[in-house]
Amino acid sequence: MPLARLKRFFRTLSFARLVCLGFFTAILFGSFALYISEEGELSYVDSFYLSASSICVTGLSPVRLSGLNPGTHWIMLFLIQLGGLGIISFTVIVGFLITQGISRNARFNAFVGAAIDTQAETESLATNEVNRMLLSIINISFSLEILGAIGLYLHMPDGVEGGNTRWFFSLFTAISSFNNAGFSITDDLSALRLDPFSLYIVSGLVIFGGIGFPVIILLEKFLLTVFVRIVYRIEVMAETLMMEKALKTGNVPRLLLLPAQFSAFLENRLGDYNKHLRGETTRIQSKVLVYGSFALLLFGFVGIYFLERFNPHTFHELAFVDKISNAFFMSVCSRTAGFSTMDLGHLNDATVIIITVLMFIGGGPQGTAGGIKITTFVLLLAYLKNVIQPSKPVMLFGETVSKNSVAVAIRVYFLATIALAFVFIFLGILDQNQHSLHVIFFELISSFSTVGFTLNLTSQLGDIEKILYAAVMYVGRVGIFTVLIAATGHSGVPKMGTVDDGVKIQVG
Repeated sequence: MPLARLKRFFRTLSFARLVCLGFFTAILFGSFALYISEEGELSYVDSFYLSASSICVTGLSPVRLSGLNPGTHWIMLFLIQLGGLGIISFTVIVGFLITQGISRNARFNAFVGAAIDTQAETESLATNEVNRMLLSIINISFSLEILGAIGLYLHMPDGVEGGNTRWFFSLFTAISSFNNAGFSITDDLSALRLDPFSLYIVSGLVIFGGIGFPVIILLEKFLLTVFVRIVYRIEVMAETLMMEKALKTGNVPRLLLLPAQFSAFLENRLGDYNKHLRGETTRIQSKVLVYGSFALLLFGFVGIYFLERFNPHTFHELAFVDKISNAFFMSVCSRTAGFSTMDLGHLNDATVIIITVLMFIGGGPQGTAGGIKITTFVLLLAYLKNVIQPSKPVMLFGETVSKNSVAVAIRVYFLATIALAFVFIFLGILDQNQHSLHVIFFELISSFSTVGFTLNLTSQLGDIEKILYAAVMYVGRVGIFTVLIAATGHSGVPKMGTVDDGVKIQVG
């Protein structure tokens, strides 16, 4: 009976509350697992902080990861993978474990449809569509992580793994990279500083993980379409060959029937999969994310390179090729991953400002990235552009954007800035003038945007500050708008008028 009541309770929860409760429960269980694994060598507050940082794929750690037990590394790897799967997939998994099939709940399926499908209005997805989307996300994640791990294993220099096995270091780094966690079991990636190819592998994983699953699913559907066309051509070639054989000999070899049968079967299966796989982004959102990501990467790369190229503590001693690879790597990681190949405490102040801006913006929605998201930032710029002409709708690439998307973008931005301002004041009071304000602010933005960069402050935090930073990570990962909806009991985002014409853009 208690279990039945618990299931009924979870079935009545709104999506926002289920997300918040699911992430908090995962952090709580993870903290106990880490505490037990370290056998008392790690305080419970540090265990809780490390668990929150892992689930929220942040990358900040109050202790050196190289000094933790191998079992602890495995637990962290599991937490990183679980937290990095994304809000939707994480909730489906947690909900399934709790209620034995929450994806069969029509209300939940309707919310999933509204949250992931930017090409349609709110509608209820079928259970098999939710399951296919989840399976696709998991396939994408695991495939890219395995490819990245193999690439690192084969190419990275000998000895960079430290006291760990080469294969586990490669696997941990690949999973941490794709999920934008920024954790390294050797504490940093300084050992790869002079290995551009390995840095580009890690950068590629970070970019794919941070751009968002809707864009990757769109790419998957495009590749499936191309593959179906190739299969069709194979089928036509097989049929042509069969006809030639039949005209010459009067018989059709059975062997020639197999390619045609297999091609027809595969074409039907791929076509059915492509038709029912939902969750892809719109063409407009894809352009925003791809162009936006490129612009931010270029901005960060150029700024970091020119500001640090003569800094004796960072880039000055590097060869030109290594300066390029490290500047690009730092630009990529500034938006969400938090990997470092050098001590960030030696960066120029202007470089720190650039990194802070990149951290706050973050990556794409429904991915492993943090921040307010590129789409939110771009919508705000488009909205500000229309301030002088308030009667005109917000437009991107020549198309009108949904009023609802613009409204949510504005709310996310102001909620984030107001919340960060209050937390910043409180952290300043707790710090008691021990550290510079820019160091505290940098740590705060890094936590909220789940990046993991630090100016050497994390290890000096007190217990209350660690709990507060863990809460900031939690809000940054779940989404401040989601937390607000869960706290107020609101069912969702109201429509801006009876008709909301325009392209829906995912934000926050």
